[in-house]
Amino acid sequence: MYDKFTPMHKTFTKEDLLRYLYGEMNREERQELRSVFSDDIILHAEFLALKEAKECLNKGRVSPSAFAINNIMSYAKALKVRPSKQLRIVDFVLN
Repeated sequence: MYDKFTPMHKTFTKEDLLRYLYGEMNREERQELRSVFSDDIILHAEFLALKEAKECLNKGRVSPSAFAINNIMSYAKALKVRPSKQLRIVDFVLN
């Protein structure tokens, strides 16, 4: 039970952890979160899991495969764009 002399801590969410991870917190919020890490091992573990996930995402593939590029290029070659005869729009016709 809290009395008037017991300090209260802010409750941090996963969104707060992500904001910290991506450097979107102000100085006060960062300091408060760091101080809570030492007391709340579950919150700190969640942060470490998110940090690991971010690092894995950064290692991932950043460009499409050759197969995907070939499919897109084939579709683009088969597509004709022409003004519509009936309306003031553009018709897209796939050959």
